[in-house]
Amino acid sequence: MAIVSRRLTKRKQLRRRCCRVSDVMCFVGLLGIVLMVIENELIFHSVDRRDTIASWSIKLVITISTAVLLGLIIFYHYLDLSLYAVNNGIEDWRVVLSFNKTVLIALELFFCTIHPFPRHFPVQHSSEDQTTDSTSTPVPSSLYYIPLDVALGLPMFLRLYLLCRYIVFHSHLVQDTLSQSLGYLNQITMDFGFVIKTYAEQWPTRCIVIFCTIAFFVGSWSMRACDFKPTGEHMSMSDAMWLFFVTFATVGYGDLIPSTYCGR
Repeated sequence: MAIVSRRLTKRKQLRRRCCRVSDVMCFVGLLGIVLMVIENELIFHSVDRRDTIASWSIKLVITISTAVLLGLIIFYHYLDLSLYAVNNGIEDWRVVLSFNKTVLIALELFFCTIHPFPRHFPVQHSSEDQTTDSTSTPVPSSLYYIPLDVALGLPMFLRLYLLCRYIVFHSHLVQDTLSQSLGYLNQITMDFGFVIKTYAEQWPTRCIVIFCTIAFFVGSWSMRACDFKPTGEHMSMSDAMWLFFVTFATVGYGDLIPSTYCGR
């Protein structure tokens, strides 16, 4: 009985620590996304030119938050493996670290590593590109940039998967002791798939609205970011939302079209 009591106590402590680490991971991940959007919006509104202290500082904070996030991910998986070992009566957590689990952790770390670094990447253009005619003023080469920050910033939206983990830990299905016991007895894994399936059956309209809203705003801003041109008129957020809607709905009025390869 003493051994079982210690296992239950340790399992409760590990689950609580996993929940706390997951909350911090979600906050840090979303913070990086918000800072990435702010940094790019400064560029879009010509407030910043990617070579000022403000832009460099924001990207430095993003890099620091990314490093913290990677450390939290490693620590979370250590706790998760320890919890799995306790649930199955295994003494060493390294025994349950399979090859597939290692690959999944490596992929998670890789995708969370991608972010805009605190530096700019100017690209030199020819004299024909820098002047439109003999009377026009040459455009400084410092205003021409490879959209690398956009390419490195858009994958940061993949960090939204941390919300799924947050939902799982704060779901009543996971927090309820009776539900956990029934899950263990019936060999049901209380993962995000099970939780979201249960929520979809209980509140289908609410789940669809939330999912479509997130996809709409993320897709619209991504289209706006991909259509960025440092030397031309930039697509507004309202135009990007309209273009995303007509494209997603397969209507295609043709009144708005992306003007860059990335936008297309």
